[in-house]
Amino acid sequence: MGEKNTAALPASEPDAAAAARTGADARAKLLGWARRTVDLVPTPWLVTGAGAVLLATTAAFGGLEAMPATAVPELSVGDTYRGSDLELTVVGVELRDERGDAMVFPDEEKGEKVLVVVVDVVNTFGKPRPSAAHAEASPTVDGIRLDGAEGAPSLSRTDDGGIPGMLQPDVPARLLLAWLVGPSDFRDGETVTLTLPDSTHHVGDNVLRGQDFWDEVRVGATVTATIEKAKTP
Repeated sequence: MGEKNTAALPASEPDAAAAARTGADARAKLLGWARRTVDLVPTPWLVTGAGAVLLATTAAFGGLEAMPATAVPELSVGDTYRGSDLELTVVGVELRDERGDAMVFPDEEKGEKVLVVVVDVVNTFGKPRPSAAHAEASPTVDGIRLDGAEGAPSLSRTDDGGIPGMLQPDVPARLLLAWLVGPSDFRDGETVTLTLPDSTHHVGDNVLRGQDFWDEVRVGATVTATIEKAKTP
């Protein structure tokens, strides 16, 4: 007699229902364990984990983009810049052999020259302000810098060559900013760049209660100018 081929018999309905219940119980136990585990994890860890997922996701799309920086205005001679509660207008730049009304004293034996920047200034603040702060980062007129010239400028008035004191509110003043430079540092017709200061106004408290001051000094604008030949008196 030949061998009989015995095929597996399908499971009965009661057995199938029991298997389904067993699987459901297993999933429920697994989910319960997962919830209890999450409850035991400190919230900062969850936040950190979410941040890691966010960084991983953004990295796949090129990473986090930096916020665009505010562009510094690029001005020319004659343009008026408003910053630090001042209006500053560069009138011109001259290279001189003699000091004139500038508050610097060139050494003739060294061949030193005087680089002069003429600036119109208006104090737009409601109170008098000093024209110079005598600080490395000044928020006022002596905070103007000239690329290629060392340090802060010396200030003087164009009317009498005296040292400017307080800038009165809304009263225009024409000032000379002067640097001593070497005989070959600058030339007539050369293009130079100046930086004008900006800052943030604050009113002091405690020891400085009620006092006005400007800090967070930064570059507010640049001015491109051409050095002109010094005018003869």
